[in-house]
Amino acid sequence: MSSSVSDRPVQQYLSVEVETQYVEVDGVRYAYREVGQAEHMGTTPLVFLHRFRGTLDDWDPAFVDAVAEQRHVILFSDAAVGSSTGLPATTVDEKADNAASFVRALGYDVVDVLGFSMGGFVAQALAMREPALVRSVVLVGTGPGGNVETEPHTDIVFGIALTPEYSFEDIRYLFFAEGRDAETRAYIDRHALRTDREPPVAPATIQSMAGLIMDFMGGKTDHYARLGEMRQPTLIVSGDDDHFFPVKNQWLLYRELPDAQLAVYPQAGHAPHQQHPDAVAGQVTRFLHVQDTAAAV
Repeated sequence: MSSSVSDRPVQQYLSVEVETQYVEVDGVRYAYREVGQAEHMGTTPLVFLHRFRGTLDDWDPAFVDAVAEQRHVILFSDAAVGSSTGLPATTVDEKADNAASFVRALGYDVVDVLGFSMGGFVAQALAMREPALVRSVVLVGTGPGGNVETEPHTDIVFGIALTPEYSFEDIRYLFFAEGRDAETRAYIDRHALRTDREPPVAPATIQSMAGLIMDFMGGKTDHYARLGEMRQPTLIVSGDDDHFFPVKNQWLLYRELPDAQLAVYPQAGHAPHQQHPDAVAGQVTRFLHVQDTAAAV
């Protein structure tokens, strides 16, 4: 496996410097950032859908830049997240509809989507609700809707996730595997490079996010039963030490999807793309290249 920590100079992280843009849809101003080389801007965009409490700033610059070397990447903030306006979504389906409206407002008829954690819930719902809009799906550190077979999260993980300010050990526990202190520090250092930062997620939005997560993970929605409707090629990327989504749940997700691949990174936590940014980016790029080739036939 390639090195966990990128050795590229920090000034080469384009995603740290790219400006925040806005598009208005039905009275909501959505914040987003576009990253990629000019020659890739005509390709199918890859839209990033973020985790619980995540803003545009929380995507790992090393991972974003590595993907953007070969793809047109769009980082998206939902309503009431960061500098996006509007009211917070209260269901996963509402978040999916918001994402679809955003994509169409930018003028795209087809996109690929990458969802991390809660964003993976949204990516699943978006693919189900908008089969013509979503070409392929990448699910990172996420799981299926709740059902009788799913393994529960650890007792303390959501309490830590709700902590107002994350300590080093909080970040290590939430996103990395035990003993991965060097990779945790490297991510924290990369995360701190952005100077013009998005506002933190407001308490009311956090409450709404927590509610829709609990509904999805608690089996109160129909998303697990509908996984067979997701016909898009799907890449599932997981760590084997994920405190939110034990690895058994990735197998359940893989089992129910008609066209899926599963990659489990050993001794990796909830965010394998932060622990191994170059390796995961390479895997995502290869997966999407296969979709490009199939579309060109």
